[in-house]
Amino acid sequence: MFTQTIEKTQLESSESYQLIKDEQLASVVISSQILAGSRILLSTYRQVVFSDCVFYACDFQGVTFENCVFENCSFEFTHIKKCNFKNCNFTDCNWMASSSTNSSYEDCDLGDKQTGLLQTGRNQLYYRNAKHDYTTDIYIKLAMAC
Repeated sequence: MFTQTIEKTQLESSESYQLIKDEQLASVVISSQILAGSRILLSTYRQVVFSDCVFYACDFQGVTFENCVFENCSFEFTHIKKCNFKNCNFTDCNWMASSSTNSSYEDCDLGDKQTGLLQTGRNQLYYRNAKHDYTTDIYIKLAMAC
């Protein structure tokens, strides 16, 4: 696992964010935590419960989630790219100004807000051997509806 806090200082402002890479977590509960302005790369989470967590301005890339639960979590200005979710459950999660692109969701229980989000980001959803492939963007879908 590689975790690094990077600080950038200029005359009028300073920034700090975490880079988390190759993290492996299994069978843990993470409750009431805030992860802000961080980048999570190539990590794997198995049987992890995220409860009442806030992911603010985070960037997930190449992350695998297996048998994970997200309950009462807030994803604000967070971007999910090329991630894999397998048998995950999202309950009462809030998605504000967030995106998911080129990610797959296999046998996941998704809330209404997230299902709408996934339909515009070239994601793939699999439900009990039925594949829903959202590889077209919203402009093509609107043109086909006319």
